[in-house]
Amino acid sequence: FISLEDDLMRLFGSERIAAIMDKMGAKEGEVITHPLVTKSIERAQKRVEQRNFEIRKRLLEYDDVMNRQREVIYGRRKKILLAEDLEDEIRTIIEDVVADIVEAHTNSKPREDWDLEGLRREFREVFLIEPKVDGQIDLGTLEEVLSQAAWELYERRRALFDPEQIKQFERMALLSAIDDLWKEHLYEMDLLREGISLRAYGQRDPLVEYKREAFEMFEDLVARIDREAAKALFWIPVQEFEEPRWLRRRRGGERLIHEETTGMGFKVPAAAPPPVVPVEATGPGPVEVPEPPKKPSPVRVGKKVGRNDPCPCGSGKKYKNCCGRKIWRKETT
Repeated sequence: FISLEDDLMRLFGSERIAAIMDKMGAKEGEVITHPLVTKSIERAQKRVEQRNFEIRKRLLEYDDVMNRQREVIYGRRKKILLAEDLEDEIRTIIEDVVADIVEAHTNSKPREDWDLEGLRREFREVFLIEPKVDGQIDLGTLEEVLSQAAWELYERRRALFDPEQIKQFERMALLSAIDDLWKEHLYEMDLLREGISLRAYGQRDPLVEYKREAFEMFEDLVARIDREAAKALFWIPVQEFEEPRWLRRRRGGERLIHEETTGMGFKVPAAAPPPVVPVEATGPGPVEVPEPPKKPSPVRVGKKVGRNDPCPCGSGKKYKNCCGRKIWRKETT
């Protein structure tokens, strides 16, 4: 049963039905089985279910945007984790970063309007070399020349390190760039989702605006990941870095040895006994081994003075209250 005063019925015209029932003489609390009421309830329930379905569908469309981005990022991360060699991945990153730098400073403008100085400066900031760019070169050749120069430099720097070490460093650099920037991106997407509904006041569909801005933010995320990964790879100090501890353990086990443990909470080991030197007999009979010298004991001169005896100094006081007190203080301190 459902009351005409229920929230569901009040939203869909229960006042009109209540007025009709009053005219028909229905009393308060009476069970109404009229077809008019039954059909009104069915229509109200259908409208509520349709509204709830549209809400859920809308939420799923918002969530689908993040799910697609998550699939791309997680897929790339899994590829880096499972790859034996990241050479192809790194080369693709270098080419993409070079293309972004060239696009930012040429912007499909005529050759005379290119910002070659800014291009050299940004290229040096990422790849640590300043390219020699000819103003007469075309756009496609420019990207190819810069990508090749950056890759050749990386190969030379890569050869300075142990192959196993550099592979682990490359994997760590790429994963760190992805993880750090992905966390920032999730926070930015939450902020976008909270305020996107206000676009409806400007006669714009919030879902369409959300998809458009989310796509732009994701493109920027991928570009920043590539750029940060490239900087981490090219900024490796040209010196032998310490081998990771877990790699040392894998190669042969690691032993931690402290030559001196005094002061660390450990007992100091007892000194080893002196070595025993065998003594050869020079003749028949037992060999006499001299005993170690004994520590001399103090020799007392004169009679021992008791605590209650008169003090030998002649003061007339008892020994314990005169010279004996001084001796007792020295012994206690």
